[in-house]
Amino acid sequence: MDDDLIRQLRDPRVTVPEFCSVVDQRTEEIIQYDADRVCPRLQHSILAFMGDTPRDSDGMTQWLIVNASRQTTKSTTTALAMANLAEYTPGAFAAIIADKKERAEDLFRAIDISYDHKPDEVKYPTIANRESRQLTFTHKGKIRTLAANQENVGIGRGASYLHMSEVPFWNDPADVWFKMGPAFRNRENAVIVMESTPAPMSEPGAEWYRDMCAEARKGHGRFKFLFVPYHESKLNERIWDPSWKPDSTEYKLLEKYGPPTGVEPISNPGASYLTLENLAFRRRVMEEDKLIRRYPELFFVFYPVNSITCWQQPGGGAIPAHVLERHLEGELISWSPPDNRYMEYQEPNPDAVYVIGVDPAGFGSGDQASFQVLELWADEWKQVATFSSSEASPPEVARYVLEAAKKYNNAEVVVENNGVGAGILSVLELASDYNGVVLVNTKGVEKRYHLKNLYYHRRGSTRATPGIPASQRTNAEAMASMIDALMDRLTLKDAETVEQLRSYRRDKELEDSEKFKLLQPGKVGRGRRSKHHWDRISALLWACLVARDLPVRYKPKSEEQLLIEKDKLDQMMQKPFDQWTSEQQQDYYKAQESTKNKKKRRSK
Repeated sequence: MDDDLIRQLRDPRVTVPEFCSVVDQRTEEIIQYDADRVCPRLQHSILAFMGDTPRDSDGMTQWLIVNASRQTTKSTTTALAMANLAEYTPGAFAAIIADKKERAEDLFRAIDISYDHKPDEVKYPTIANRESRQLTFTHKGKIRTLAANQENVGIGRGASYLHMSEVPFWNDPADVWFKMGPAFRNRENAVIVMESTPAPMSEPGAEWYRDMCAEARKGHGRFKFLFVPYHESKLNERIWDPSWKPDSTEYKLLEKYGPPTGVEPISNPGASYLTLENLAFRRRVMEEDKLIRRYPELFFVFYPVNSITCWQQPGGGAIPAHVLERHLEGELISWSPPDNRYMEYQEPNPDAVYVIGVDPAGFGSGDQASFQVLELWADEWKQVATFSSSEASPPEVARYVLEAAKKYNNAEVVVENNGVGAGILSVLELASDYNGVVLVNTKGVEKRYHLKNLYYHRRGSTRATPGIPASQRTNAEAMASMIDALMDRLTLKDAETVEQLRSYRRDKELEDSEKFKLLQPGKVGRGRRSKHHWDRISALLWACLVARDLPVRYKPKSEEQLLIEKDKLDQMMQKPFDQWTSEQQQDYYKAQESTKNKKKRRSK
């Protein structure tokens, strides 16, 4: 086999569809691999990534993390592509690590079957080896499959190519990555694909994998993120009986994930949108899968429709599920700020009142500093901007707060003043003084900043202090205020905030730590729980607590709303007064009162 042919065959985009074989899941026959047969977008994306791996600004290869539904061929496609790289790269070692022995054996079987059925002219010869689940080539390269939960996967540190499969179901993926990750970071040509179906948070590696997906989705680190919902797989379809009618849940799914207006939601296999056939599949799974039948919420874990709601949280969450339902169904925006710190969702309204809740972090601790900007009306609150960073210093965080406060109508700023909040608060106090504070802006230029509205706890008393303390009382009040707002008043835009709300377990409550109990037996000590990346919720708590007491006004009606109301009033005026309903009479008097108030304001 000459060098030119080897270089051509090394590209999985060429070799896998052309020469690889798989076992058909329905007929169990060995057929040629087809990148368009099951889940085209996922299959082509994985092959393209491994055939022409993108690089960062330093020339290092980027890696891929795949969060996808069951029945999308993510594991098989990745394994065949990895085997392809190992086969046609002299001396290369490709390691495939699955969650358990049975899955490792299944993946090796897929590789072995595909290799056996290749034409001899494109098959690189192998030599005998003593290892199980391994192909060793005459060029001294090899591919091996391992089980994360049963074997010493540390041997994979010598690999050039790494496939990590079904990671949430590993016993300790963080430890495996800690041992293997450093060996890959300095390899400019290393290829890594990490993939899985989402998992219940009760699985040992689920939280770690979810956080890895979240970081990749935000564009942090070397991993690129790929999410594929269940309705893109042609295997996740069944025949929809024309006599059936969608239930309320199915109507909501069609409304949010279904076809564009004017397109029939049926008979489009593998469409990027959800169809009636996908709903028929869901009905079948809900009937036949014993686990999902018992716990219906697991369907959208194993067969997700988006990358936010696919993680089932453990029991004990502080926010009731029904409170979050309307936010999960809303139009959420993925975290993608231009500077990786601050993101705005709406420009300020000159008539609105704004509040900024700030959760500081200990600089250099790895915790996230965060703040939330809320737009406040008498009948509606909106999340309009979010900040989150683990790298910004207290003066930098303060500068972002000051700039946001000025932009959003001199917003009220409330900062948690316990411990680590002192650094940010000291800067904001200086800014609230007459002379303001001088800080270096993003352009490296010194600028004087002023803050008009800094929140003081116990304002008006001799014990007034800037910021708000995290005490049992303030925590309880903030929690109640936030839940009330989430139920019917507050609209969220940030997908990451909603994701944190789903797992939030009251990080601000005080409890006896296990460490304290061991070191000081018999004594009472109180300390914070670990935060579990709930920084945005801490900021939201303080914003909601202060928001409830700020003077606000009703949101002005749009021209469209005013026209609708005028039409209603005109129609009503055409009827005799004695035929008006009590509601219509009230509407009339309200309109009259509103007109009088407008005239009074104009005369002043």
